[in-house]
Amino acid sequence: MPDKESLITKLEKGRAEFAYRCVKEVIELKPTNQNSYASIAIRKFKENVRESLEKEIKEGKINEQRINELLENPTQFLDKGKLSDEEKRVLSFYETLCKNYRAYARKIPQMILSNGLGQTLAFVKSKAKNGNAYEVLYSQMTDYLKSDSTARIPRPQDINELVEWVISLNSYQYRYATEEILAFLNWVKRFAEGLIETEEEGEG
Repeated sequence: MPDKESLITKLEKGRAEFAYRCVKEVIELKPTNQNSYASIAIRKFKENVRESLEKEIKEGKINEQRINELLENPTQFLDKGKLSDEEKRVLSFYETLCKNYRAYARKIPQMILSNGLGQTLAFVKSKAKNGNAYEVLYSQMTDYLKSDSTARIPRPQDINELVEWVISLNSYQYRYATEEILAFLNWVKRFAEGLIETEEEGEG
């Protein structure tokens, strides 16, 4: 019995640590693993910010180096008053990402309970674009299920698309995949609520 309890404690600790790293990835815009799916999503987010400011870059109102500086450590600039409108716009993309990430971390578990894991992942995947919060969360769920923090189900090593892997599972594996994702998102939600400050939550 003690062995079983220590295993459960170890798994829960690993799950919590993984979730904490995921939330920090969003806050700092720095993936912990450069080869992860989350790293791709965060890179796409930064590329989207630069592309959205292409007109301002051409007009000389801001340059790519300054955009990169702001996205390298966005939290240090949030309380700075002397920023140009263009610099504030860069940070508004970041704030929207954090706000929506926090909101979706709360929303997705309820969707899973109401609609099932497969249908929910299909919805999240359909909304994932340009490194937005849906794409980051979808990528992090993929990274989590491929990690050593999960138990009782085979990891989707050879299937890049999470939703495809999930719908290929038998009923037993599907149930445990659902439990794993819900447990993981429960920790993500806790850390996001504790670490991401936001007055209102939106879509996008």
